[in-house]
Amino acid sequence: MIICNGLSKFILHDVDLHIPQGITLGIIGASGSGKTTFLKLISGLLQPESGTIYTLRKNPVEGQKNIAGRIAVLYADIPVYDERLTISDSLDEIRLMYGIKKNDFLERLNHVTSVLDFTGILHSKPKDLSLGQKRRAELGMIFLRDADLYLFDEPCIGLDQNGKAAFYSLVKEKQNEGKTVLVSSHSMEDISTIAERVLLFDQGKVAFYGSKEELYKRLSPMQTGYVEFEGKMPDVSDLEIESYSVENGRMTFRYNSNHVSSKELLMRINHTTSVKSVALHKASLAESIYGIKRINDMEVEK
Repeated sequence: MIICNGLSKFILHDVDLHIPQGITLGIIGASGSGKTTFLKLISGLLQPESGTIYTLRKNPVEGQKNIAGRIAVLYADIPVYDERLTISDSLDEIRLMYGIKKNDFLERLNHVTSVLDFTGILHSKPKDLSLGQKRRAELGMIFLRDADLYLFDEPCIGLDQNGKAAFYSLVKEKQNEGKTVLVSSHSMEDISTIAERVLLFDQGKVAFYGSKEELYKRLSPMQTGYVEFEGKMPDVSDLEIESYSVENGRMTFRYNSNHVSSKELLMRINHTTSVKSVALHKASLAESIYGIKRINDMEVEK
């Protein structure tokens, strides 16, 4: 459980929210909007100027000794490994630091190195590795831990599609184990794939916090449909459709899903004509984010 309420002298202000245990939260926003600051406040690396923060039901600064072993953190700007050591030696340091039993350690190590595909670099030093190899190793060091809370700041930087897929797979495992995972990312692909809830920061304030479905529903309710038909033109004149056009036996229509459902539309069309094919386009997460930023900008202008 994470509760944040108050101000930060760095960037964030007027933040008041609760993140339930076992949730995977995607944190998004422009550079400088407060994403990394938020994660550092949660982990106790920064202290708020005012207000209160509870991480795992404890103050993350005053209770750091009690929660340090229950949190696994990867920051974009803070290396996990020791540059002087090989990746294998750094991994072993983590084992000793957190008191992981040797058998458990070897079992987890075999798993994460296999999924992230970095077995071949275990005896290399970070200076000899590419950005992608370093990131695979760093992620392995984090997932090696059996923590209650995982914090990731831009975890997929430097990863190719296979590396990203591996990260998504390991996050899914933690979801299935009931762990809480927070991921800050500029990538809509990352957030769309793994997040159950979305937290959007805009200029240090919470612009949105809720499920992806709620974000779609509230911010981008407009959807587009395409229907190919034979015979009589579909009659949708009495339904709340924003616009539609018909050309060569193909109807294109735009509608607000808060006012009329796709099921209702398709039932009506199917009742009045013979349908050959149907396609519906739902706004993507990126389009939804654009929608909320546009609304916020309009409110500022007022």
